[in-house]
Amino acid sequence: MRRQYWKNWSSSLDRPMEALVYGHGGAPVLVFPTSRGRFFQWEDFHMIEALREPLERGWLQLFCVDGIDNETFYDFERPVSEILDNQQSYEQYLCQEFLPALRQENPSPFLISAGTSFGSYHAAHFGARYPHLVKRVVAMSGDFDVSKYLDDRYDPPAYFYNPMAYLSGVEPGPYLEALRTVEFRLAVGAHDFCREPSEKLAQLLHNLEVPCRLEVWDPHWIHDWPTWRVMVRHLL
Repeated sequence: MRRQYWKNWSSSLDRPMEALVYGHGGAPVLVFPTSRGRFFQWEDFHMIEALREPLERGWLQLFCVDGIDNETFYDFERPVSEILDNQQSYEQYLCQEFLPALRQENPSPFLISAGTSFGSYHAAHFGARYPHLVKRVVAMSGDFDVSKYLDDRYDPPAYFYNPMAYLSGVEPGPYLEALRTVEFRLAVGAHDFCREPSEKLAQLLHNLEVPCRLEVWDPHWIHDWPTWRVMVRHLL
């Protein structure tokens, strides 16, 4: 299996940013780590090995991006205004720096965003906020309401970073038309503490007539990597 290490300077974040790329072709998958996770997390927890066949056959190519959760939602001492400023800089990095590099490596237009746990928030938010960039979202065991990290605020500017807020207020127009071109695939265990937010997101998307499939797996599929190694093969 082809494996590449990337390290490039980000002007958006004013620092070097790292990534790992697996595979040689197929649909590109933008992979977000879980809370405080790093770009090598999916390799460390054997998610790459779980996807060995589609990677080696050229069906998928994974682009595992680094995260900055320690400077955003998981810095509990940082003011909300700084959290949101840093998150916006991160999204600017993704859109203006990382995705152009991804497309140079893989020009396929069928971009998938994927994540587990808090990485599911990033995957779903990125797909929902930038629907012109993403064709499919794969979100496993996700919590999509980030108000608890933002002093329970739902008003702007926090509103624009919380899918549970901004998807509740979508009006007919170009944004909704673009959102309806994105397919959401959600999965969660029956007793996972993220079942309720997964169901709420699915309902919001259904209300908007956005393609969405929610799978609630049996109770023994817990909120942990062994579950996600099985889910990812099924959902991607």
